Amino acid sequence: KHRTRLWNLSLPLRAGGSASHLRGCAAALVMSWADVKVALEAFARGEMVMVVDSSDRKDEANIAFAADHASAERMAFAIRNSAGIVFVVSDAERFEHFGLHPATHSSTARFGSNAYISTTYLPGSSSGLSAADRATTARALCNRSNRAEAFSKPGHMFPVAADLGGVLQRQGHTEAAYDLCRLSGRAPVACLAELTNDDGSVLRRADALAFAQRHGILAITVEQLVAHHKQHPDFPSPPNADSAPSIRGLDLPSLDGSGFRLGIV
Repeated sequence: KHRTRLWNLSLPLRAGGSASHLRGCAAALVMSWADVKVALEAFARGEMVMVVDSSDRKDEANIAFAADHASAERMAFAIRNSAGIVFVVSDAERFEHFGLHPATHSSTARFGSNAYISTTYLPGSSSGLSAADRATTARALCNRSNRAEAFSKPGHMFPVAADLGGVLQRQGHTEAAYDLCRLSGRAPVACLAELTNDDGSVLRRADALAFAQRHGILAITVEQLVAHHKQHPDFPSPPNADSAPSIRGLDLPSLDGSGFRLGIV
């Protein structure tokens, strides 16, 4: 009685089922979660990747992309399809290198996010609010030769420090974005946005694949990243200030150990 037909395949319509839920069911028929290796290759090229956590955690879909590939276009997409807040993910040491500090020393956040004071990279920015200015700030946080005084406190980008153990230690979107950087050989800085529907509600796992298909974005789950780590236990290793995780890592060690910096934005 309560059935509808999509692409000649019969799917149950649950009582009160929304149009977006039906679109999600339809997308699931033609699209599935991407292979992690394929997603890493896309991320390394600077493409956006969707990451979805478990339904018994936050049950949210986020998009992540490498901060050293941040552009006004990518940032505008993140702003337009989220609540408007774009996070920048890295490790606490990097943020503190730029003079940023934890937003609070007694966090009561439900999922224990390690938020830092918001910031804007002042050189070359206007108000810091535009997509172009936020992309500039994201790229600036990849370049350790930038001075702490160049970053305002507060600002329009929202740093969140990842657990160095990645998703093996904490199964959050923050660690997933951080691991995407490390596993793909990018600088360990990512942009992250929590996706929302047109009505402002949170985009859940049930509708994530429909969104990904509509926008041509590869989608993976945190659980897939955990499994990938367990299959490749020796990589990545936690970054440190004077190591070069990749040719794009931006930080090169000097011969005398003093930490010669190659600034690339």
